[in-house]
Amino acid sequence: MYAKSFISRNAHGHLVSALTAQKSSNGEYTCHLCNSALVFHRKTTHSKPWFEHIDAGLSEHGREHCPYVNVAFEEIATVEALRTFVPKALPLVQRGHWHCRCCSNAYYGEKYCLACQCGAHSQIEVTD
Repeated sequence: MYAKSFISRNAHGHLVSALTAQKSSNGEYTCHLCNSALVFHRKTTHSKPWFEHIDAGLSEHGREHCPYVNVAFEEIATVEALRTFVPKALPLVQRGHWHCRCCSNAYYGEKYCLACQCGAHSQIEVTD
């Protein structure tokens, strides 16, 4: 099981939301972080449209570093436990100011350095 993604790149390399992909015909989509192939899941009565990594399309880099593929076990356990109390609860993504110790890149958003293409060397910056 991989984490749901609501953004990807289309065959032309443009960022596409799942809602936008819903409006267009079937296309090829790749992860905006690791360039691995994604499968598009259309909107149903119970869920919004979303993208998912597939085993056959995973790049080596994606298998090792993509946060949508390598979801922390603790995070999965916490989400499942919360769903017993609040069935429709969605997980929060931690966003913040990050500093990558590997390349010294400073960035904002999810813990994933686009320069290094991983989040393993990043730590959150504390602001006063």
